[in-house]
Amino acid sequence: MAEWKIRRRLGECSGCASAFEEGARHASSLRFDGEEILVREDLCSACWSSGDESSYLFWWFTRHQKNRKATLQLDLSSLERLFMGLGGREEEPLRELRYLLSLLLMRKRKLKLIKVERGAKGEKLVLRRPRRTEELSVWVFDFTPDRIEELRARLQEALDGAGSEPSEESAPQEAASQEQPADEAEAGEQPADEEVCAEA
Repeated sequence: MAEWKIRRRLGECSGCASAFEEGARHASSLRFDGEEILVREDLCSACWSSGDESSYLFWWFTRHQKNRKATLQLDLSSLERLFMGLGGREEEPLRELRYLLSLLLMRKRKLKLIKVERGAKGEKLVLRRPRRTEELSVWVFDFTPDRIEELRARLQEALDGAGSEPSEESAPQEAASQEQPADEAEAGEQPADEEVCAEA
């Protein structure tokens, strides 16, 4: 089984190594980088302003909280942006991550299963987002319950703090700009920020 390598939040700026004060606002981002596969960076205002935004998969703004509860806050916009950003990646850890994201997004009705394709290399889910005709393929993995828990924990590390602040200043990624209007939300859909249930 391939191994995920995601750098967690360390409570200090990834650029200048200065510690964040409690409640300090900073930028968080995800990017691809060699053996680390998916790297999270947290940058103070000065380092963020001097960086190259085009090198990031996506980013958001949050505030440092030393004693933040260690649970995955399910921000649908962030999950969808990450899911779309991973399209076309061939690394097995990233395919695993995209499959896990697809399960979460299907449960929240942000993705709909169209069909399952079976071939010599395995199974793929063919999915579609609401009110779109584009079909999205996702490789299927046979996760054990323990593996799901491990992957959820790593996803938590990558997205810790996402959705905690208004997103106007975040990167206007394609998936985020196509979000479902509030008045068209599915009846009974849960709020954007919530703790993920035990089963994926």
